[in-house]
Amino acid sequence: MSTYRTADLSLPFARAVHPRSARAQELTEAWARRCGLLRSPEAVATFRALGYGRLMSTLCPDAPLDGLSLVTDWNSLFFVTDDQQNVACVTGRVGRYEELVASLRRIIGGDTRPTADDRHPLAVALRDLLRRSLPGRSGHWVARFRRHLERWLDGHLRENAYRTGGTVPGPDEYVLLRRDASTVLPTFDLVELVEGAAVPESLYHSPPYQTLVLGTADVMCWINDIHSLHTERGDPMNLVTVLEHHLGLGTQRAVDTVAARVAARVVDLLAATRSLPAAMDGLGIPAAAQEPVMRCVRDQQSWAASMETWDRTDTIRFADAESPGAGRVASYVEDLLLDA
Repeated sequence: MSTYRTADLSLPFARAVHPRSARAQELTEAWARRCGLLRSPEAVATFRALGYGRLMSTLCPDAPLDGLSLVTDWNSLFFVTDDQQNVACVTGRVGRYEELVASLRRIIGGDTRPTADDRHPLAVALRDLLRRSLPGRSGHWVARFRRHLERWLDGHLRENAYRTGGTVPGPDEYVLLRRDASTVLPTFDLVELVEGAAVPESLYHSPPYQTLVLGTADVMCWINDIHSLHTERGDPMNLVTVLEHHLGLGTQRAVDTVAARVAARVVDLLAATRSLPAAMDGLGIPAAAQEPVMRCVRDQQSWAASMETWDRTDTIRFADAESPGAGRVASYVEDLLLDA
């Protein structure tokens, strides 16, 4: 891969941080230890350097601490699961990972019967989080949240097919796949929960709200693809790589094209934010119910802007030292497939 320069990817959104960010990091470390996601003091220290609590504190800056902790724990599970997927692909254990995914999908679907992997840390963590998230929620929110979790794991299976098959998805397919596998969609569902926002299905599926949800996911994923490109050489799951392959672009032109797509998507997001109050008025949503929804939008945009900085400077996840060699697993990854 040739050398390349990265344009300014900072986003024009207000950023905020929860005042108890450090405590959120401590709590998610303790939770991950209890579930078996972290198995040693060294793993805890690495987890702290990754900084998932710091990152999620920018998504829920005003939420109660227990709400922030719930969102942080979910995202810790998402990141650790993503790491296990990478371990499986690098070490030739994709089949075993997909067996584990089958168990996780059963749990997500509400099947209470034991699975073959009930003692695995990912299954233990998932059951705990579902117990903390689903009771008392509206039926349409629970159905949507389960559906987004299913899309996350289905995305992993589709990614694995490209990786093991040595093929590169087309640009349009990649955008859809990246959204699904990224976990941005279920995370936004959780923001509604902790912000006490009632988002009816009529609003959720309206053009401005869909632009906000899907557009923010795209912006976050594409920025991440640029910042992580140096650690993903040879991996087809990166928009820069996809555009290089299918459009015949060199690395620099592909990076610039992705950056231009980000800028265009930001314009869409700003327009959708301005139009959302009128859309809620048109759906008969009272003013008192609109404010929590707009707070969710501010949260989403704070997270997107802050994650750009996190990707670039505030985590070891994309450090230059993590540029892979052949068959190498990133140093921050603990191999939990050995527990299977």
